[in-house]
Amino acid sequence: MKDESHAPPAPIARPQHHQEFAELLGARIDGYTVIDIGAHGTGTDDVYASALTARDSRVIGFEPDADDCSTLNARFAPRRRYLPFAIGDGQPGSFHHCRSPLVSSLLHPDTEFVARYEGLAAPCDVIGISPIRTVKLDDAVELDSCDFLKIDVQGASLPVLEHATRLLRGTSVVHAEVEFVPIYRGEAPFGEIDRFMTTAGFMFHHFHGIEGRRMLAGGRVVGQRVSQMLWADAVYIPAFDRLAAMSPDALCRLAWTMHTVYGAVDVAMACLAHIPDGAPALANDYQSILSRHGLES
Repeated sequence: MKDESHAPPAPIARPQHHQEFAELLGARIDGYTVIDIGAHGTGTDDVYASALTARDSRVIGFEPDADDCSTLNARFAPRRRYLPFAIGDGQPGSFHHCRSPLVSSLLHPDTEFVARYEGLAAPCDVIGISPIRTVKLDDAVELDSCDFLKIDVQGASLPVLEHATRLLRGTSVVHAEVEFVPIYRGEAPFGEIDRFMTTAGFMFHHFHGIEGRRMLAGGRVVGQRVSQMLWADAVYIPAFDRLAAMSPDALCRLAWTMHTVYGAVDVAMACLAHIPDGAPALANDYQSILSRHGLES
């Protein structure tokens, strides 16, 4: 559950090895940039929060609710800026307001399907529908690159990605919510999103925060654990041919993300090893950091 507190954000604490890695990378990670699509309830515990300790880092966020944007801007300015746009295919649409705002979406929940699982029907109950104009991500941001693209749009990830082709060419990490089953009517399931991302030059890295629910059987709910996974955040990084073509600074920034956000020190090391000039020194110093903090193996 996201942090929906309106209190001023607390300073981000970071482990010592994060600080040492930041010092090693230096100015290469200055101006680290996050684009956050679907920012409702965002807080200091966002998945990308630890990467924001880079100097002059920034977040550009989008959330259709103008009041939410005002609250977020008041809380996080000036390092984060939130805009009241619904990111999608650029066409008129409908926004489905659900009983739980966290599951509100451009798509209508599949009422019959969610009723088959414990605890899904009530939050997905649609209490209002309003017309909305969507905006293509490539039109909403005047950027050709970003370090971390987070997408949390409740079943509508594929249209966001399909209309962000310019930005994706310069994006290092995509962290997007995907569904394995049709929680929303007409949504593209994970398989379609994975095919699109592969074509766009990315490779799947891992599922982050995979979730499920127990299946209902009439009035019975049985089982001590969830047996079926329904949704997760899918993490994508550049495919190897793209890694080979990335600039030294872009590789350092990708290494920073993989270390601080995911603890994927093997990928971070691989990024440093791809840097043609100065790679041995960076890689050796990074390995020393890992060794000092018990992270090498």
